[in-house]
Amino acid sequence: EVLGVAANVIAVVDISIKVASLCVQYARDVKNAAADIERLKNEVTNLKGVTETVQGLLNNPNSANLDKSQTLEKNLDDSRCLLQRLELRLTPQTSRKAMSKIGLRALKWPFQRKEVDDLVETLRRHAETIDRTLQVRCRGIILHVDQTLLSIDQKTVLSRLPVATGASFDSGAEEHNPTCLRDTRVELLLCIHEWALDPDAKPIFW
Repeated sequence: EVLGVAANVIAVVDISIKVASLCVQYARDVKNAAADIERLKNEVTNLKGVTETVQGLLNNPNSANLDKSQTLEKNLDDSRCLLQRLELRLTPQTSRKAMSKIGLRALKWPFQRKEVDDLVETLRRHAETIDRTLQVRCRGIILHVDQTLLSIDQKTVLSRLPVATGASFDSGAEEHNPTCLRDTRVELLLCIHEWALDPDAKPIFW
């Protein structure tokens, strides 16, 4: 059954804790696979940490719709299914009462080296994909916040600028008054007038 992002996050964190705890028990009582047990535990713990980051962001109002990310949902769902299989393989099938007498020493580490290699690679791939998805989403959040702040700053600055009444573009406040002060640009206007009347003048006034 495929769960949503939020439900998968809770399940992945919960099962990761159980699997890591089982690995600790095996590491203590089964000595012939210490390196493989440690590798597997580390990847499970890493996946748990990345998933807890998702959990924290989901509780943030600016979560950038993480719960609607299909990539995130698929990887979390795959991670949950893988962890469930791991938990099942690692959980002793002997009854709890019998195990209390013989301990985990009577058990063998249930994975071959090649299986551990594949599990470690798959767990790492899921964690990296989730992490990349978070980075993309977080960049989107930061960009949105920056744009919002910039817009607010611009509006604040513009609202504080002094306004010259009648000076705005296409204002009709001075339409009935002369556009130039008296006796200004007289020399320039005279040059233009002479140029316009001179048949031998250049085609363009400059």
